[in-house]
Amino acid sequence: MRAERKEREFNLRRAAILQEAEKIFSAKSYHDVTVAEIANASGFAIGSLYQFFESKEHLYTTMISEKLDLMYAGIRAEVNSVKDVLEKISRLVEAHLMFIENNTDFCRIFLRGENDALSEMMTSLREKLIDDYFHHIAFVEGILKTGIKNGLLRSLPAHAVGSALIHLIRSAASEWMLRPSAEPLLAKKDFILDIFFYGVKKNDR
Repeated sequence: MRAERKEREFNLRRAAILQEAEKIFSAKSYHDVTVAEIANASGFAIGSLYQFFESKEHLYTTMISEKLDLMYAGIRAEVNSVKDVLEKISRLVEAHLMFIENNTDFCRIFLRGENDALSEMMTSLREKLIDDYFHHIAFVEGILKTGIKNGLLRSLPAHAVGSALIHLIRSAASEWMLRPSAEPLLAKKDFILDIFFYGVKKNDR
C-alpha cells in the first residue's frame, strides 16, 4: 500500500509539472523557457523537478510524446466504438476537433512550428512524430478502404484522401486558434464533413 501511494503521488506531481510546462511552452518559444520557470509554476524547487525530468529537453519531449499518444489513442477508441464507416469518419473528425478544443495550449506549440533544437533527443522526437502521423494516416486509410470496398465511397487513393481529411481538420483548427471565436471548434465538424463527402461543386449530391 505504501509503495502504491508513493507511486500515485509521484505520478500526480509529474502530471502537474507537465501541465504547467504545457502552458509555458505554449506562451513562449522553447529557447525562452527555463527549468526554473517551470519549477516555480509547478510549486517545486528546481532540484525536485530534476527528480522527474533530467533536463528541459527531456521534459519537453516527454510532454509532446505522451500527450500525442493520448490523442491518437483517444481518437482510435472513439472511432472503433462504432461499426458504420460513415459514422466512423464522423467520429474521427469530432474526436480530432474535441482534442484540439480541449488542449488548445498544447496545440499552439505545433501552430507556432518549432521543435528546432537540433539535439539527439529532439531528433528522436521529430522522428517519432513523423512515424506516429503516418501510422495515424494508415488507420484513417483503413477506414476509407472499407468504405470503398462496401461501395460507400468513391474509388480514390485512400492514403491521399485520408491525408486530405486530416488537413481539412488542421486547417479549420489553425484558423480557429489564430482568430479566436466564441463559436466552439466542434461547430466546424459539419462543414468539414460536408466538404469531405460532397466537395464544393454544385448539384453533385
